[in-house]
Amino acid sequence: MKSIFKKQLTYYEANRYGAMTLMMTAQSCLGSIAAMFALKLELTIPLVICAIVTMASNATFIAQSPAKWCLSMFYVSAAANTTLLISYLFL
Repeated sequence: MKSIFKKQLTYYEANRYGAMTLMMTAQSCLGSIAAMFALKLELTIPLVICAIVTMASNATFIAQSPAKWCLSMFYVSAAANTTLLISYLFL
């Protein structure tokens, strides 16, 4: 039985450019929302973390890195930005 990650990896490899476009757009929007809240709350370190993670994910997509790297960076970016957004709720 294939894991969820391997199924997504297979789908990504079969539909690389369409999936890359959707994933890059989604994580960029999530990163920009997290950055906006960091700026609104005047939090420099979370803003830097958000920018670094989002841009690293964009760089892996633009450089057409291996599919495993692209998916991994997408999940890291989505998780980090979601965690930052949730932590902003408690400030």
